[in-house]
Parts: sequence; C-alpha cells; structure tokens
Amino acid sequence: MNYTLKLNSYLKKIIFFILIFSLPLSVIELFLRNVSSQHGHVLRLLNKPWYTVLPLSIPDKSSFKKEQKIKSTSYRVYDPMLGWKINSNGEQPPLYFSSSYGSRVPKSEYQMEINSRKAEIITIGDSFTHGDEVSCEDSWPYLLGLLRNEKVVNFGVSGYGIDQAILSYLYSPIESETVILGIIPGDFERATNIVYRGIYYGGNRSKPMFYFKDDGSYELKNQPCLSGMDLWNEFNLGVKSDFFKNDKSYSDVLFKKGLLNKLLSFRIFKMLKYRYDYIKPPIYLKINDDPNYDYILKILKVFYEECERNKDFPIILLLDNNNTFSDRKKYQMPWNHLIADLKEIGFFVIEPSNKIVRMHNKDPLSIINKGGVHYTPLANEIVAEYVHENLKSHFNKVR
Repeated sequence: MNYTLKLNSYLKKIIFFILIFSLPLSVIELFLRNVSSQHGHVLRLLNKPWYTVLPLSIPDKSSFKKEQKIKSTSYRVYDPMLGWKINSNGEQPPLYFSSSYGSRVPKSEYQMEINSRKAEIITIGDSFTHGDEVSCEDSWPYLLGLLRNEKVVNFGVSGYGIDQAILSYLYSPIESETVILGIIPGDFERATNIVYRGIYYGGNRSKPMFYFKDDGSYELKNQPCLSGMDLWNEFNLGVKSDFFKNDKSYSDVLFKKGLLNKLLSFRIFKMLKYRYDYIKPPIYLKINDDPNYDYILKILKVFYEECERNKDFPIILLLDNNNTFSDRKKYQMPWNHLIADLKEIGFFVIEPSNKIVRMHNKDPLSIINKGGVHYTPLANEIVAEYVHENLKSHFNKVR
C-alpha cells in the first residue's frame, strides 16, 4: 500500500514537472510559428531572409522540372557556362532589350544587325552595371559611351558575382581595348556561393565557382551548371551531396535532420549557431583575416592576368549601394583596404563615392530608385561622368 502511494506521488511530481516545462515551451513554439513564414523551400523567422530556419526543406519538384521551351525572345536564360546570361536578341519590355551578342541595348537598336565584333570598352558586372530599374539610355555604360563618343558594350547581368562577371569577359565575343568591372559589396559573397543568393538564403539557381589548387592554378567547378532535376536531386541528397560542399558557407547543419527538428525553437537555435559560425562581416571590408577575401583577390588576379594576355586595359569600378551607405556609419572609408590591394595587383581603380554618398545623405531617392535597390538615372549619370573624367585624365598622362 505504501509502495503504491509513493509511486502515485512520484508520478504526480513527474507529470507536474512535465506540465511546468511543456506549457511555456508550447507557448514559445506557438509564438515562433506565428512569426515565421514559408518562402519557397525555406522557412523565415520574422519574414527576414537572414533568419532562415534550419534545416532547409527539400524544394518542390515542380519548380525544378525542365523548363518548357524558352521563347527565342526571352531576356534572361540558362547558360551552362555562367549559370544564366542575357539572351541573344532578347526582350523584357518596357525596359530591357539585348543585341545578338547578349549585351544590353536600347529598344531602338533591338534586333538590328551587328557586324562588328569590336568595341573601345566593354563593361561587366551585376545589376548595377546592367542598369536595372532604368532604361538602357539611363544606364551608366550607355551614358559613358555618349560622353566618350565610343562604342561601349554592356555585358552586365543581374545577380552576377565577381566570378561570373569575369567569366563573361573571358567568354565574350567582343574584342575590346578597355574592360570595366563594376563591383558592389554583395558581389564578393556571391562569388563564394554555388547557388545564387547562397544555400542558406534559399538559392536554387546554380553557378560556376573557381577552385584554386596549391600550385596556383585553378579549375572551374559546376560547369556545365546544374539545373532542373539534376539540381533538385542534390537538394534531395542533402548532407550526402558533394555538390553543395563547394560552397564556402557549407555546413551539414543546413540539411541535417533529427528528432528535435520537430521543435521550431531547436531549429532556430541551429540557425543562430550557423549564423555565428558562417555569416561574417561583409567580405569586402577585409575584417578578421577572412579567407574568403583572399579567395576573391585570387579571382581578381585571374582577371588582371587575362586582360594582360589580351592586351586589354582592366579597370575596377567600385559602386556604393545601400550596404556601403550603412557600413559608412561604422567605417568612414569602407573601400580603402580593397583599393590598396587592387592597386597592388595593378588595377586602375575608380571610386565615385564622394558625390554619390553626399547626395544620398541629403536625399536617398535622388540616388536609389523607388524599388529601393538600384541607381536612379541621376546616379548613373554621376558614375558615367566620373568614369569619363578619370579615363580622360589617365589617358592624357599616358600620352
């Protein structure tokens, strides 16, 4: 009898403690679920892309199935060497039109026959070089061509990292005298990822990556670039995928599942730990001896050496955006370390920051479009004029 009473008392205590701990845990779980939202195959806390709850889910197969036959006039298309590119004679009205070489052109030049494979300048880079959110006539490469009365061919492509931009130059069908690589801070991170935006942020479009060997030589990983069901299969493999391990921010925690993953609070703990281990200060700032910074410098050296081999004049154009505007609150001259290293390699570096930053501080909408990301026509005009003046000064000295 006493034994039964003791057992009942013991069970009651256990139930009491379970209730005591499970009730607040249930409240926390309910709260976390209410402030989390699904975006494709990733779950985000507070709707913030930088708070991706781990592990990642396997994407829906339907989004990876072989695309229907692409229209001949589609503007952006899959490319096995670059991941994606601007199509030949593509269009995305009302703003975007391309030449037969896949360079951006005004609507007035769309589908015009181009016989020449030569230009004084080609520009490579991401959406800031391409000129997203404005017409071709308001992009800085086009305005630069007008100022210099020279042919400027714009090979900028939205979403490109530094690596893809450089490869677009290497694969370009155009012979040039000068190559301008436009860079924003985020281009550094993109070059360390095997998928656009990065695995952690839900990227599902693959791209090539440089791999440097101990002897200084390099090879290119992921060419042809995985797409469709081939890429989905890698997501399905998860931690068994060798493909994702090429990414500089890869960790098994991105895909590894376990019993505790039923608890959202535990998954968020995993996310916070991953962020602490892998999400570092912006690479371009060169903080804490980030090895990824040296990795990017190696890629840029490849660009410089290829330009020398082709007898092209390589220029790096540093473009401020919302990231640098924010970084300047803590770092007065955020580009300084990079500029010194680029000049040591041998690059001619142009940084039109002063006027851009000054005007942005007075009126952000004068520099950044209503879309909240890219340059206004005025900002592109400032960049074009600054590049033109620097080129004029440089070539006068050379002469």
